[in-house]
Amino acid sequence: MHEDNKPEITFTINTPYLISDLLKFQDRHNNPYPVKPVMSICRCGESADKPFCDGSHRENGINGEKQPDRTPYKWRDYFGKEITVHFNAGLCSHDGSCMEAAPGVFNKEKRPWIYPDGAAPEEVIRAIELCPSGALTYTISGEHHIVRYTGETLIKASKKGPIEVCGEIELKDDQNTQPERYDWYVLCGCGQSKNKPFCDGQHLEKLKNEK
Repeated sequence: MHEDNKPEITFTINTPYLISDLLKFQDRHNNPYPVKPVMSICRCGESADKPFCDGSHRENGINGEKQPDRTPYKWRDYFGKEITVHFNAGLCSHDGSCMEAAPGVFNKEKRPWIYPDGAAPEEVIRAIELCPSGALTYTISGEHHIVRYTGETLIKASKKGPIEVCGEIELKDDQNTQPERYDWYVLCGCGQSKNKPFCDGQHLEKLKNEK
């Protein structure tokens, strides 16, 4: 591994994620995983060694196709007095960070579920800046803002859910897939997403059914 090489994720529509030249790999609680120059990461959700691939996909295969009934890619605008919040449900990984950070603004039990005037604009912005999928942006003082990742380059992988890619880690597949943001996106690790390779929150339903 050479530190001047940028890490990348490569795969085909029917193969696990192959991660190369990554320097930092950890779980959702910031506990480190062992790092190798090249690592095969589970994409089917069936590996007994998650997040690493153990070859379980060889039995049932990997269906990397986007499903026709996935949530449509569509931006909606939620207007407040000082700030407008833009949301695209087709990108959302249902991370929940926005609701935890600003429950007066983001509340899925209410309609509309986004109320920009439920907190000071600064608080709304801080909540949006926690969104890992690119599903939230905002406009303030006439300027549209897209959140950019400013932390260290790493990947966070849940053993039963998403794979959060942080920093400039290039995504290469045989479908010419492009994330909404090149520097911060969330990949499906459970095998259930309808918007593969990206996470759409289907792991939450899977976890609920396991309880």
